[in-house]
Amino acid sequence: MDEDGDGYRWEGNYEKTWELIKETDGGLVDLTTSSAKREKRRLIQQRLSNVKLGVMRHVFLLLDQSVNMEDNDLKPSRFICLKKLSEQFILEFYDQNPISQIGVIAVKNGKGQKISDLSSNINKHIANIKAQKACEGAFSLYNGLETAFKILSSMPSYASREIIIVAGSLTSVDPHPINDMLTQLAESNIRVSVIGLSASVQIFNRVSSATNGTYNVMLDEQHLQELLRLQCAPPAATPTMEPSLVKMGFPPHVTDGTLSLCQCHVEDKTKAELTTQGFTCPTCSSKYCEVPVECKICSLTLVCAPHLARSYHHLFPLSEFTETSTEDLIDDTMVCGGCSKTFANQKHVYRCRCIMGYKQELNFSYLDR
Repeated sequence: MDEDGDGYRWEGNYEKTWELIKETDGGLVDLTTSSAKREKRRLIQQRLSNVKLGVMRHVFLLLDQSVNMEDNDLKPSRFICLKKLSEQFILEFYDQNPISQIGVIAVKNGKGQKISDLSSNINKHIANIKAQKACEGAFSLYNGLETAFKILSSMPSYASREIIIVAGSLTSVDPHPINDMLTQLAESNIRVSVIGLSASVQIFNRVSSATNGTYNVMLDEQHLQELLRLQCAPPAATPTMEPSLVKMGFPPHVTDGTLSLCQCHVEDKTKAELTTQGFTCPTCSSKYCEVPVECKICSLTLVCAPHLARSYHHLFPLSEFTETSTEDLIDDTMVCGGCSKTFANQKHVYRCRCIMGYKQELNFSYLDR
């Protein structure tokens, strides 16, 4: 115990000095480049190399809700921290992928439980995640993947199908060999990416490698947030992904004096409200509170023009910034074009090739750039 009697000394905050040391691809020590920045560089190079991307995505977020998530190496606990970051991830995911759909699966007691259906309803996803309280039992990788596979396997082949696993367990209680599930995932072109909260686990690395996904282990809460943010960018399309024309409808927003029930809440009687406005399907005239959404009556995908525009920004990224020494700058350009701060003690800055402005830090995020 420490002198104040507040707890064990190892439970307190400590300085992670080893995190300052990074290693480059050539084996040299790099004190400035983190793994998250290297992943950003890989993504921007992928987008600049004319790689076909899957802008329509069907993603399941698979959350570990076993007893291992009650550990407090993340404050106040792993599970509470993960719920908060998952809500932020869903908001950012739909901001960058407005015509995509996401669902949430919780794995506890050795079972995979779908807590939120595959849809574009942001508020429903966040509410269902907040409703999760207790962490129980053991984690089962097989059952979690099987729950997601049964739904994703029926999704159209022209869309990207993905599973993002966030697991804090080092073990998995599986009813069958994982090889059978890996074969089914690979044949169905379902991409599995894993983010570990504890340590590197060989089976997680094997699953992600077999399905062309990614596997990372977080260092701290900020690193975990960055790893989730990297999953917002659409992955490269698989060679077997079939291109197809997708019929979409642009519903008008109608306001009239007639009270009616929208199709969004027709099944949820507790949240059903009679409203006089909403988006109407151009085919069957069904009313919806918000778009994008798939019409429950005629199965038409309902979107707005800004949604398509935001989806296509991944296909036309900004060109890569060029590095410039501050010694070559003139007095008029000593201000950052992004944050309007002066370049104090900066040896290198980055310039956009299209706009004559400079940035203090190279950031490949589309919105930040």
